[in-house]
Amino acid sequence: MRVVIDYLKGIWETPSLKRKILFTFAILIAYRFLVFLPVPFVNIKELFTLISQNNLLQAGAGGGLEYLAVLLGGTLDKFSIITVGLIPFINASIVIQLLTAVLPHLEELQEQGEVGQMKIQQYTRWLTVPFAFLQAIGTVYFIHSLAPSVINTTMGIVLLSAFSMMVWSILLMRLGETITEKWISNGISLIIFSSIVAGIMSKLFGYLVGAGSTELQKVIVFVLLVVIVLVILSILLIRTVKEIPIIYARAGRVEERAVLPIPLNPVGMIPIIFAMSFISFPYLVATLFVKKGVESSTLYNVANWIQQNMNIYTNQPAPLAIGLFFVLTVLFTFFYTIIVFNPERMAENIQQRGGYIPWIRPWEETAKYLNKILMHLSFWWGIWLALVGIYSYILPYLPFVKDYVVMSGTLPVVVSGAGIIIIVGVVKEIIDKVNGELLMERYEKL
Repeated sequence: MRVVIDYLKGIWETPSLKRKILFTFAILIAYRFLVFLPVPFVNIKELFTLISQNNLLQAGAGGGLEYLAVLLGGTLDKFSIITVGLIPFINASIVIQLLTAVLPHLEELQEQGEVGQMKIQQYTRWLTVPFAFLQAIGTVYFIHSLAPSVINTTMGIVLLSAFSMMVWSILLMRLGETITEKWISNGISLIIFSSIVAGIMSKLFGYLVGAGSTELQKVIVFVLLVVIVLVILSILLIRTVKEIPIIYARAGRVEERAVLPIPLNPVGMIPIIFAMSFISFPYLVATLFVKKGVESSTLYNVANWIQQNMNIYTNQPAPLAIGLFFVLTVLFTFFYTIIVFNPERMAENIQQRGGYIPWIRPWEETAKYLNKILMHLSFWWGIWLALVGIYSYILPYLPFVKDYVVMSGTLPVVVSGAGIIIIVGVVKEIIDKVNGELLMERYEKL
């Protein structure tokens, strides 16, 4: 306990670090206040009635969107002006990164270092604008399909409401980038982190309020045990590092030994976010078509099939949805690893500094060796991420925990593997950067 107090005291006594943390907290508090500000032109009285009855999403949705509501931190069920959130930015990032692998211009920018990355980031921002506007239009129609009395769908109201949500989505993206610039953590990940924590705490509070029966108390203990196990496994795997020995030849035949650390999680929790966004899009569009109705019977049947087989937001998704989520997580892990790491460039940097990996020839052989290691780590990390993502859908089939899972009702909502891995990853990133700042402060005082 004393160590924790001294650690927190050291953070508070570091002026630059304290300013960054307070600034970040101020932005996150402002973000959480925006959750309670509804979209313009809504029927406030009807919206508040549905919120108080806790059935906005259940009004025609069958409870299938509770998980999405948790990931959005309560913005969807309150029809907040930031309901669109950062999903358009995430989708735009996916598209730009996919195009980077096929368009020579973007590939050249990728190789230009920081300047090229800034240009790619600018393209991502531009693409976020139409994505946010289109998603906002879909959100208006979607909420109307769940609760028609909340908002009208005349052209003017739809366009103006969608425009306001688009503006706030862009502002939210900018707030995330501002947090990143202040160097405490990746701002986009931190905002997603705060949304997940807020959603989980809301659900757990609902459990605790009704924790009178012995059965419910057992469910709470079971859920807490699952959380603890997931957190411990996530910490162990996130901190696992593959150390590649490197020898640097210096003047006078002196050799310096070092290691090139490559984490088991080369790309962190990004693939599971990408996979969730990717698989959710066809389901949400299909749900909108089914709720609104379409003239084409073929299109309606296709949308109905997608809604039944691609719903990842329910306690027991269809095998197709689970399998697709698993495969997409693994594929995005490989894909993002290829984008983030460049074995050729890593081999070139080692060679230029006069280093080499023992028993491995420089340049091409070194690049092949590093690529083999990255692919091996990506495979196991992708499998782990995918299993974490689908574990809560597999538990109902296990005899010894099936009863507890059934009693918990919304286990995927409260202890989703995606949420846990994102929380652990963001907390680790914050701790690492805070420790680095404290270490730098100590060196400056010497």
